[in-house]
Amino acid sequence: MLHRLQGTLTSRISWQFSIAYGVLAFLVNYYALIPLYGNLSIHLGQIIVVVCLITRGEKSALVALFLSSLGLYFSTNSFPLVALTIAELLVLMLLFRKGVLLIIADMVFWAVIGIPVTLVTLLFAYDINSTDFTQVILIKQALNGLLNVSIATMFRAFIPFIWYCPQINIKPPKLSKRIFELCLISIAIPSLIVMFVLSDSSADKLERQLLEELDIRAEHLRERAENYQLFHRRAVESLADALREKQSSGSEQELMNRWIERYPGFISMILTDHQGVVTRGVPNQSFGKLLQKPPNERKVSDRDYFKVARDTGQPYVSNVFRGRGFGSDPIIAVSVPIIKGDKFHGIVEGSLNLPKFETIDSLGGRSSLLVVDASEQVIYGSRKLELTPLDQVSIEENEQSYANSIKSLILDDDEVYNYKRIETSNGWRIYILSPFDELLVEYRNSFYALLIGIMVLSLIASRVAHKFSHHITRPLERLVTFFSSHKPVPKKPASYFSSQEIETVRSQLQEAQRVMIDFQDQLKAKVESKTEELIVLNAELEKLSSHDPLTGLLNRRGFEQVVDSVYPLACRNQSKVTLAIMDLDLFKDVNDKYGHSAGDACLVAVGGAIQEVLQRDSDYVGRFGGEEFIALIIGDSVERHFQLLESVRRKVEDSVVGYESERINLTISIGAYSLNNRFDMSYDTLLCKADKLLYESKEHGRNRMTSKSQ
Repeated sequence: MLHRLQGTLTSRISWQFSIAYGVLAFLVNYYALIPLYGNLSIHLGQIIVVVCLITRGEKSALVALFLSSLGLYFSTNSFPLVALTIAELLVLMLLFRKGVLLIIADMVFWAVIGIPVTLVTLLFAYDINSTDFTQVILIKQALNGLLNVSIATMFRAFIPFIWYCPQINIKPPKLSKRIFELCLISIAIPSLIVMFVLSDSSADKLERQLLEELDIRAEHLRERAENYQLFHRRAVESLADALREKQSSGSEQELMNRWIERYPGFISMILTDHQGVVTRGVPNQSFGKLLQKPPNERKVSDRDYFKVARDTGQPYVSNVFRGRGFGSDPIIAVSVPIIKGDKFHGIVEGSLNLPKFETIDSLGGRSSLLVVDASEQVIYGSRKLELTPLDQVSIEENEQSYANSIKSLILDDDEVYNYKRIETSNGWRIYILSPFDELLVEYRNSFYALLIGIMVLSLIASRVAHKFSHHITRPLERLVTFFSSHKPVPKKPASYFSSQEIETVRSQLQEAQRVMIDFQDQLKAKVESKTEELIVLNAELEKLSSHDPLTGLLNRRGFEQVVDSVYPLACRNQSKVTLAIMDLDLFKDVNDKYGHSAGDACLVAVGGAIQEVLQRDSDYVGRFGGEEFIALIIGDSVERHFQLLESVRRKVEDSVVGYESERINLTISIGAYSLNNRFDMSYDTLLCKADKLLYESKEHGRNRMTSKSQ
């Protein structure tokens, strides 16, 4: 009852510990995620679960894992991450049960299962545009797992003994493994923490530098683009002012020729009347034939640069479009209305050739420039982008965040860039694009450097731990070897690798060995004497277990053991077999008349008579119980078997047993059954048939043999 109550209390305490560990792990995973660069984070709830595994066992760890996984799912909303965490602990349980160090078990998990499974999940379940970021996630997950296990292992040294479940019985590791584990976690924990802090700080610093650089370049480009447009717009405005003062057509043409020479950014300039018919155009070689065409073929009233300037009365800078009439180059139109006395007389328009934008694309380095209008038509793109003016591009904000502040975009559903965007006054958007992997490569390389460093240091720590433990354990093993082999523990000076504790053990072992050897010598002599006696007693006991102590024949147990081995063999070989049951006639009268001692003498005499006749190696005789004897005869012919049994009957009949002054005559009845042709009868059936034949002998007057065969 007390034992059952103790078990109930222990089980209840174990569940309380499990829930406490699980709740703590839930809170850590839910409230204490440590953010890293971009959208990465470190989760530390697994530390609590591993500590639970160490102190309370697997069942408790599974309970804590369930609660911990809930907290991780609620904080990250990532089922694959939760599944990976569960798989990690299950593998740790399996390997920890087999005696593998936890930190080594975690390395094995990430190398064999964790990283491959995570890679497949990222490729098929998430839309990640960067292989560098995929690598960062893989390494971060592995290092996060190693950090959790390392910290949990370190906590073992500070956990009170009463926290451990008494039912846990884990074989302690070798000293070399323990030293290796301590060396490894001493290296791994500070390395991982410092790496995470420094890598995050370094990446954040690089990001700020890049963001500042992009801001400066974007502002510079906007200023240059604005100045470029403003310069040419003012040129057109000044031309419009000059044209208002001119009266003759000749002077208008001369003025426009002078203007296009002064402002080479324009590839052409035109002058229209109030209906949108082109009346003047430069250069002359391009517009000579055009101006000779009918007015309806020289109309540009359908163009935005005419309509907007006419309707608003303000200068207008158009989106990019393809020219017509004298060329098909992509151009930007800068138009200014000509108004005289509040009356609209037409417009003057200058067409800027877009390739001229190369003069302001002076970014250099790995950055690129993209300028688009409001409809996302390319006005200008750096050569690296492989875009041409008037291309329609797709620019989408990248939903996945890979940095702290810098945003990224997806260009034409393919390439991903970090970017800075700025707009001009006329609605153009200027993008400064930098390679997407510019920051991630540095971050990834930091992770790789740490991972390789930990692997190298692990190999060094393994070797150091092996050598160090060898120098500690080898003297102790030698002492144990000498002690167990009864050789005197050698007295020699302490080596460089010895210590006060080892030398104290050596001296104590020497004294204990002397006492032990003396005691063993005395004990050995006694043991040898007792062993000889025990051998004799064992032989006697063995004989008593299978032989009748009165007659020396096999007892029933011994006889049946013999039958179990020889009878199946005789049947398989189809040897003639006879089983005979022999019973002394009127033996009860002998016991009643002469006493049991006389009866015992008669049994001994009958047993001897049977043995004298049935003395072949294939004859087996036993005392079946009371005054019954049994014999199994194998080999020769059945007739020979019956002759031998008849001889036994006559010998008993002719013998006289002397007891004190009395002479006792005996007879014996026999029932014998033989296997002559068929050998498929079981021993129990054979015994039953022989017993029935014995009964017939008794019924027909005793002192006779009744036999039968098949």
